[in-house]
Amino acid sequence: MTTTRQIAMQTFDHTFEDAVSAPAYHWTNPDGSEGGIVAASAIVDPTAIINPYAEVSPGVRIDSYAHIGEGSRLRLNARIGSCARIGENVSIGEDARIGKDASIDRYASIGYRARIGEGAHIDSEAIIAPRASVGYYASIGEDAFINDGADIGCCVSIDKSARIGEGASVGDGARIDEGARIGYYTRIGDRAIIGKNARIDDSARIGEGANIGSGVKIGYYASISYYARIGEGASIGDDASIDRYARIGDLARIGDDASIEPGACIDEGASIVSDFG
Repeated sequence: MTTTRQIAMQTFDHTFEDAVSAPAYHWTNPDGSEGGIVAASAIVDPTAIINPYAEVSPGVRIDSYAHIGEGSRLRLNARIGSCARIGENVSIGEDARIGKDASIDRYASIGYRARIGEGAHIDSEAIIAPRASVGYYASIGEDAFINDGADIGCCVSIDKSARIGEGASVGDGARIDEGARIGYYTRIGDRAIIGKNARIDDSARIGEGANIGSGVKIGYYASISYYARIGEGASIGDDASIDRYARIGDLARIGDDASIEPGACIDEGASIVSDFG
């Protein structure tokens, strides 16, 4: 908890980045060194370390042994869990929640009401947009973008420069490789693998344990069932359906509205036209 001595010592009016003016003071770190500017209404555990160039807005709570890095900004009513580490020049949005033991690397941005789970890692320059959630022990790579309201499950790995669309969900234990693009409201099942630079368009469904190869393109509203495998460079059309355990070879083309039966094997480079064509 913030101590009476700290609040009483050199309290002054300060305008925070939220454009809110409120009483504030300079934090005193556990080693006695001067820390950053902290709003008098913030609740900060005395074991927390706040860099002298950090700023803590009104209503923020910082739990025990948390570390706030140089130039970082914690906006109104954000909460930082115990032993969490906030790197340099990080932005933590209003009402955001950072879980225990989570780490947020330099220049990352956590949006309004976003949720970062216990032990999760957000790499440098990644953006977690407003209302998005990242599950416990998930890893979000450098320059990745998690859009508004997206839901990232527990123990998920999202590699650098990947993009997750608004309202999309990524199931527990799934892996999204470098540069992959997941469309709006798309659903990625538990333990699915999405390869490097794959593109999955809006409102598609990828089942549990499915394996989508590098450079694959999957169209709007397409459905890839559980444990199906799509080879590298393949293309799956809009509204196509690939049933469970099917195998689609590298560079194969599955047309719009086509349907592939359970366990079917489509040869490399093959072309399957629409069921309605």
